[in-house]
Amino acid sequence: MEYVEPVVGIANCLGTPVCKYLQYHRKLNDYVRNFKRTRDELNCKMEDIELQLKAELLRPLGKIPKQGVEIWLKAVKEMIREAQVVENKVSNGRYLCRACNGNLVDEKTREMKEFLDKARNASEGLAIEGPSGGLPLPTSELVGEEAVRNEIWACLMQEEVSKIGFWGMGGVGKTTIMKHIHNDLLKEQRFERVIWVTISKEFNVMKVQDNIASELEAKEYLDKEEDKLRRAAILSEKLKKGRKACSNAR
Repeated sequence: MEYVEPVVGIANCLGTPVCKYLQYHRKLNDYVRNFKRTRDELNCKMEDIELQLKAELLRPLGKIPKQGVEIWLKAVKEMIREAQVVENKVSNGRYLCRACNGNLVDEKTREMKEFLDKARNASEGLAIEGPSGGLPLPTSELVGEEAVRNEIWACLMQEEVSKIGFWGMGGVGKTTIMKHIHNDLLKEQRFERVIWVTISKEFNVMKVQDNIASELEAKEYLDKEEDKLRRAAILSEKLKKGRKACSNAR
């Protein structure tokens, strides 16, 4: 029984031309070296692209990986795992299976080279602009305000609620709570866009409108309009075109 596996392996190899079979048998070590060199090159390329992708996702924030890049990286990781399995098989192979092992590493080497060829042009433009709901705001830790935060959150999650008023004495933590709400909304991705607008004591309607328009990337639509009511109508239409939006103001 111990010779069944080698005999079956040889039978499988005989499907290839005899000359190729003999070449696999004689030059197994050369095929293995080429296999390992290609595997290492593919692994380095994968790591380079992963590092480059991380850098592109940070400049500027809001970018997302190209779908093709994610698919390639996932497939390469699987290919490297398969290559490790092949290497283990070859390392434990018996002498009668030299040709079969040569055939095996040669096939896997060619597959890895195909991945390398597809990655030749993957050194630029790994990320694209993604749907940006906004940027997280720096804030301090909530202390003893979780109940209020949870109550506001519960209201925001109700479809029938369109406005929430949140008021209180100065210094009680209103802004801190709303910053946490803002950041949590970004993480949950329940809203297409989360807008933070600061309203000062010297209230200026047009300035607030400009701030909202900038967040909606619609500033150009307001620049030529001086009537506050018409500007409000433009912003209203822009907001309606989105799904559901939440604005934070103080």
